[in-house]
Amino acid sequence: MNKFIAIIALLAGTTASAYTASTSWETLQNDPRIQIDAPTVFMGHAIDYTFTCVDGAFLRTQKPVKQCETIYIGQNQSKEVCKGEKYLSTPINYTRTSWDCNYFGGGHNGQSVCSDKVISGTYPLTVMVKVSKVMGGKNDRVEFLFNKAFTVPNCY
Repeated sequence: MNKFIAIIALLAGTTASAYTASTSWETLQNDPRIQIDAPTVFMGHAIDYTFTCVDGAFLRTQKPVKQCETIYIGQNQSKEVCKGEKYLSTPINYTRTSWDCNYFGGGHNGQSVCSDKVISGTYPLTVMVKVSKVMGGKNDRVEFLFNKAFTVPNCY
C-alpha cells in the first residue's frame, strides 16, 4: 500500500514538471500549483495581461470589475463599499499626461518645480509571461519553469 501511495505522489509531482512552453494556457491557468506572472496594463489601476482582451482599438477586462471605494468612519475605522461592476478599458495606442517634478534647493527652503509631461505609447498584444510552480511546504517555495508568449485574445 505504501508503494502505491509513493507511486501516485511521484506521478503527481512529475505531471506539473512536465509542463513546457507549448502547454496550453488553459491547462496552466487551471492548475492551482502553477503561478503565472504577467505584465500589467494600466486601466485606472494595474490589470494583469491575462485578464484582458482586444475590443477594437482598446484593451479591456474580460469580465466586469467590482467598483469599490474605502469610506472612513471615525478616526481609525474604515469600510469598503462596492457600487456595482463595470468593464475597464484603455486605448492600445495611448497618450496620457503626468507630472514631471524637480526639487531644487535643500532643507526647508527647497522648492519643487513641476510641469506636465505627455507620455504616449502602444501596449503590445503579445507579451512574455513567467510561469513557475509553487512547490508547497512551509514557505511555499516557487520554482521557475519557463517563459511563454501570451497573445491577448479578441473579446467575445
